[in-house]
Amino acid sequence: MRFTVGKKIGGGFSVVVILLLVVFLYTFSVVNVAIKSNDKFLKVDQPSLFLINQLKEDLAQTHTYMQQWVIEESRPDEQWKIEAEILLDKTLKFDLDTLEKLSAKWISTEDSLDNGLNEFENISSDVSFLIENYNLEVRNVFVDVDSYQDELLKFNADFMFEEISASYEILLESINKLSKKRKDIADAQQIKTNNRFSSLINSIIFISIIIVIGTIAIAIFTTISITQPVQRLKSILLGLGKGIFPESQLKPSNDEIGEMSEAMNSLVSGLTKTTQFAHEIGQSNFDYEYQPLSDEDVLGHALLKMKDELAETERILEQKVKERTEEVVKQKDEIDSQKSKLEELYTDVTDSIRYAKRLQDSILPPEKLVKKYFPSSFVLFKPKDIVSGDFYWVGKQKNEYMFAAVDCTGHGVPGAFMSLVGSNGLSSAFNEHKLTKPGLILDDLNKYANDSLNKSNDDSIRDGMDITLCSINFEEMKLRFAGANNPVYIVRDGELEIYKTNRFAIGSFTYGEHNYENFEVDLKKGDKIYTFSDGYPDQFGGPRGKKFMYKKFKELLVDTVNDSMETQKKLLEDRLAEWMGEDHEQVDDIVIFAVEID
Repeated sequence: MRFTVGKKIGGGFSVVVILLLVVFLYTFSVVNVAIKSNDKFLKVDQPSLFLINQLKEDLAQTHTYMQQWVIEESRPDEQWKIEAEILLDKTLKFDLDTLEKLSAKWISTEDSLDNGLNEFENISSDVSFLIENYNLEVRNVFVDVDSYQDELLKFNADFMFEEISASYEILLESINKLSKKRKDIADAQQIKTNNRFSSLINSIIFISIIIVIGTIAIAIFTTISITQPVQRLKSILLGLGKGIFPESQLKPSNDEIGEMSEAMNSLVSGLTKTTQFAHEIGQSNFDYEYQPLSDEDVLGHALLKMKDELAETERILEQKVKERTEEVVKQKDEIDSQKSKLEELYTDVTDSIRYAKRLQDSILPPEKLVKKYFPSSFVLFKPKDIVSGDFYWVGKQKNEYMFAAVDCTGHGVPGAFMSLVGSNGLSSAFNEHKLTKPGLILDDLNKYANDSLNKSNDDSIRDGMDITLCSINFEEMKLRFAGANNPVYIVRDGELEIYKTNRFAIGSFTYGEHNYENFEVDLKKGDKIYTFSDGYPDQFGGPRGKKFMYKKFKELLVDTVNDSMETQKKLLEDRLAEWMGEDHEQVDDIVIFAVEID
């Protein structure tokens, strides 16, 4: 069998291509499985865990309202009763319906853990039964203020509520068990995905080493089998150029270079005969038989054959270049295919983040509620990324109207997770623990943040948040506030006053090491109160690319103090856009919460 130069080069490239194809197929298989696993985590496991916890929170709020319904004599139009009815009639049923849809996707052949379907069915039944008891034993019993006057009725309601509370505690324990079970499944799913990617990386490294070694071996073999004979031919040609004939003939090999060697031997033989002829002529042996150059001339044939061989060699090399070009094009197509898959993966990640934004938006107070509590106010909220580390919060208990502007560590997805912790912590202190003093609420929020983020390991998360929490009593015309690093600005009669707060962030210390102070200020009509994060003053822009700074921020507030709150918000937005221009991007999340005392 003739092992030509083309076969040598083509065989080497074929081996490399096969190895690359194996790497591609293996990578595609592992990535495809990992994407499916991650998709289940993002679309099923994570939302399920969130909704289970949401159901738990909604049940806790409902139970608190029902307990208050039994104890407190109140009118049917009380705000908290309206909220309780919404929870009973809509929210809890929505939570169950949504979880039921997701639970249909819990079954997976890859899950080694119990999926929790049986527990959820029991919980769903128990929640429905609990809702029925709330309606039957509380809501339908105390329908108006007069119904509280019936002592027997109240006694029976108190007795039945104790039984309902016992059922609620059992249900709460079941929900906690289901939450833990689904969390274990979600964690296991994520670990599987990470292990697959880790295995892929190790395999690619191993195969890449093999490819490199194989490529080097192929290169060495090709060099030895092709270049050495070529070098011998070169040496003979250089010698011929100087009139030096080789001492021996070349040994032909079974390839194109072997054919060139035979041609060279023929050329040398022809030149030898020609030299002999010239020598005979030099000896004046004019009778020496010599035939002019013709079709049978040995030298002519040798030259023509050399030319043909050189042309053939060039054609072969061009063919090999063409084949290599085709291989490069194929590799480019494979790279383009991988790029397309990466773009799809990026789209999936972006979609997941946008879903996280919808979740974050759900924790923010709606504008209608903000305007209900504070008719003359505005909220300027501009996330740097799709999701934000800054957020705002409002609440009401009796005559205390509360609002807060919060700046969490970081921005984007990490900041968004911190904002969820902060919002849940404020709601827990306000709604569950019934705290009304801003300082006590921040102490409770600090404990909640530490409990949520700093677990039992030594590498405790020390991310935290800066906050200003204000409480306004419009009847007393009092402002009570507490804060972590962030001050309160009050503009009165065209003058801006700064009220500083404590200089330690939420989550930066263990509960009990410090306590947040309560501050109090007398209010008057026309006062404008501002709480904010550092995003607006720290924004880069202007002709020199500098920070906006607090000085300009305070001047801007004073200059626009006589405008309406909505106009002032628009002026702040316009000034920020003008400062940033087209050359600067937003560097941090921005939130400003402003309230005017009418």
